[in-house]
Amino acid sequence: MTLKGWIILAVASAFTGIMAVAAYQGGQAAKYRKLDTAHRACVASITPGARADLQPRLLCDDVTADHWAASVKAAACDRALNAVPQDLHGARAACSAPVMRLHAERTAADTNLKNKTDELVREKASRQAAIARAAADAQVKAERTARREAVDARTPRGADGRAVCDAQCLRDRR
Repeated sequence: MTLKGWIILAVASAFTGIMAVAAYQGGQAAKYRKLDTAHRACVASITPGARADLQPRLLCDDVTADHWAASVKAAACDRALNAVPQDLHGARAACSAPVMRLHAERTAADTNLKNKTDELVREKASRQAAIARAAADAQVKAERTARREAVDARTPRGADGRAVCDAQCLRDRR
């Protein structure tokens, strides 16, 4: 082969290589455009407020679709538990067993706290009533003692120093 043949072969090989690289890159670009379009469709299907006809299970990979389904279920659970009054049917349908167990524990704890608070309020009222009764009893006892002492001071004394008390005197001592 002559020099001219080698030059033609080298140019043809370079041209063929360039064409192969261009074709490969063109194929890669088309592949990436397709992936970008698929990704955009997936993102559009999982964004909040997405159209109902877009189905993430069909447009996204399994992991993304599973995460989307879990987030939708968690949002439904939150809405059911935060509703006033609580939507327990919706919570049972949307929330997982650990969430429902935690919710039941918190509800029981809240109820227990309310019962204990009510019990403390009743106990405090009972204690205050007992204090008021004791104060009234002490006042009555003090009045009676003062009245007896006043009657004793007015009662005439006999020769032996003892009080001589008639029926009226005894009635006054009460």
